[in-house]
Amino acid sequence: MNCSNRLRAVVLFPILFVTAAARAQSQTDEIGPLPTTLTAGQLQLMPQLSPVAPPEHPQPRSRRRLPRPVLPLTPEEISYREAVRKLGVHKHQFVHCELPNGKVRTGVITSIRDDGFTLKDGILIAQWIPYSDLKAAPRPVAAVGTRIGQGFKWTGLVAGCIAAVPLVVVLLVFTGVLAD
Repeated sequence: MNCSNRLRAVVLFPILFVTAAARAQSQTDEIGPLPTTLTAGQLQLMPQLSPVAPPEHPQPRSRRRLPRPVLPLTPEEISYREAVRKLGVHKHQFVHCELPNGKVRTGVITSIRDDGFTLKDGILIAQWIPYSDLKAAPRPVAAVGTRIGQGFKWTGLVAGCIAAVPLVVVLLVFTGVLAD
């Protein structure tokens, strides 16, 4: 009984959203043409509407960046930064990063800055790690299990997308959004 309610919800919610989106679109006869040209009388009255002349060439506003505060790094953090820079040269090199809370992150270094680096530890997830949050210097690892696990995740994502395309097409044809 509980499984059938879940199945019903999984089937009915997408149908509800697709049909609502299909009916929310306006029909072509509901939208009238908009006036795009002005008459000669309207053109003569335009200068009277705006007594102040607009500037010839508006200056683009330049975006000001605030200076980043420089936080001095300890000698230990400087050694971590140098280790990260050496490991970051290889784009596909997996590294282990030990954090003070006991967690170990395994991933690929994607960007390096003066105060920390970004570690991509999933197929879509990346984490910013400041040098002050490291317990030890990152070390290179083969990470065969991580590579295989991420390969399976990418395979599952692609297989799910391939399986979802025919279902979406059938759903769109069934609701009348997509004509035969």
